This record gives sequence, structure tokens and C-alpha cells, in this order.
Amino acid sequence: MMNAIVISIRFLFSHKWKIILTLLMTVAFVVILFPLSELNDLISSQVSKLTGNRVFLQLEKMHLNPLSASISFENIYIETPQISSLGSDELEISPSFSALLAKKPGGKITAKGFLKGDVEVSIHPTSSAEGLDKSADKFKIGVVAGKINLKELQQTVNINLPIKGELNLTAQAVADLAMTEQPELDISMTILKFELASTSIPLQDFGQIALPEMKLGKIELKGRLSNGKFLIENGKLGTNQDEFYGDVKGDLSVTFQNNNGQINPIIGAYNISLDLFATQIFKDKAKLFLSFLDGYKIDSGSVSNYKFKVYSAQMGMPPQFTPLR
Repeated sequence: MMNAIVISIRFLFSHKWKIILTLLMTVAFVVILFPLSELNDLISSQVSKLTGNRVFLQLEKMHLNPLSASISFENIYIETPQISSLGSDELEISPSFSALLAKKPGGKITAKGFLKGDVEVSIHPTSSAEGLDKSADKFKIGVVAGKINLKELQQTVNINLPIKGELNLTAQAVADLAMTEQPELDISMTILKFELASTSIPLQDFGQIALPEMKLGKIELKGRLSNGKFLIENGKLGTNQDEFYGDVKGDLSVTFQNNNGQINPIIGAYNISLDLFATQIFKDKAKLFLSFLDGYKIDSGSVSNYKFKVYSAQMGMPPQFTPLR
């Protein structure tokens, strides 16, 4: 018996390269010859079935990459009752085998041509070495988005503001996906060449508010969400080369609730400090808009400085305004 085992091992070792080549060629032929195109309709129908015909998914081509253990799709489109015609030129999914072995979600999703930009989302289970209880099923979630077209975003999610610009965003979160506990989040965002066409919006207790045309070279926001409170560490509207610019700081209560699997953010109390500047050109075209802030204005030549704090105990309640010292 032992002699047969030794002979078998010697045989396998002497032909190891032939065996490896055969296995590689078998995998390659399976990947090449597998009728991936026939899965497109199956995937679309299963998505519609599982979502009660509320989500429509369409994709043109699917590719398997055994070397990187990833699957990619070309020209993928999604439609839902809330989102219209959300698409991506290329979507690649790379699962994490360590997460799969632990029976937890994990991996990376990369979308190119998403809202004319690129997005990468990663998710990995946290470990006890990071000071978190593994039994809590918390995950590290990272999002990196670049060159997202705001006009495309506005049309896709039906934002009632005529905006343009280019969004870049980086976010890192530690969260329980069921939201039984509030997440921790760090976010850094910039918007380049922001434009808002003149429009009007309804505000509770204020009626219809007219917003003037606004062009800002850059908008910056850096903040942190912890224990249900979002702290604005740095917020800038425009630059001193714009007609309207200033600084924003403060905090607001943000909690997430799970309503039958649907995660909804709830905004509560807020306390925001604003230090804004308006040139004469902007004041001329925004007289009505700025008239609400005349009590907090300090004139210095052709530029006016508006320094005030706006706060409320609950979103939806009438806000309070006080001068900012």
C-alpha cells in the first residue's frame, strides 16, 4: 500500500507541469466557452422577480476573470420607482473570499462611467483587532467617487434644483448594515464649478423662497458623524474670487432608522454658523434673498459680510437666527 502511494506521488511530481497546464487550460476553456450571454436575461428576470417588478436591470455583456476572481458587466442600466435610467459603462465586482468563508458580505465594486464619473465601493467585516466586537457584525465601508456630474445626478434622482458641477467624494464608515447601532462616518467632499440657476423652493414656515443664480468655483465639506451627530469640521462655499462666498460650521443630529429593510436618515436638531460675503454684483441680483439677512449685515465698501447662526430643536420647526460674534 505504501509503495503504491509513493509511486503515485512520484508520478504526479514528475508530471506536475503537465497537470498544472491541463488544469489552467480547462479553466480557460470553461470561462471562454461558458455561454455568459445567455445569463443576461436570466439575471434581469430574477432581479425583477425578487424585487416584485420594482427594479429593472439591463446589461449587454458579462465577463469572468479567473485571475482576479472578478465578474464585470458592460453597459448596465437600472430603473426603479425612485431612480430613472441609472447606468454605468462598466461595472466590476470583486468578492472577498475571506468574507465569504466567514459568511459575511465583502469585496469591492467599481463603476466606470457612472453619472459620467467613476465610483469605487468597498466593504469588509471589521475585526476585533480594530477594537470592535466581531459579534456586532459591523463592516468597514469605503466610497471614493470622482468627477460625478451633478446635472446627471439631479435628473436621475429627481432633485428639484437646477444644479451643475463636478462632485468628488471620499467617505469611510464603520456600520452595522441593519442599523441596530448608529454608524461612524468620515466624509470629505468637493464640488467644482458649481452652478445654480435662478429658481424658487418651498420652505416650511417661510413659503416660497426665490433663489438667485449662483456660480461658485468650489464647495468644500469635511465632517464626521459619531453617536448620531454630524459635525461640520470645515465647510466653504465658493472662494474670494466669486460673487458670493463664505464659511460654514456647526453640527446637526442625524440618525438612521431601519423600516422593514429600508434605511431612512432622520435629521433632528441643528446648530449652524455662517460667515458669508456678497459682492455688490451678487447683492443687486439677490435683493429679495438677502433681505432676510439684513439684520446680520456688516458693510465694508462694495462687499457685505453676513454673520449669523441658525438653529432649531427639530427639523421642521421654525428656525431661530442670532448674530454670530
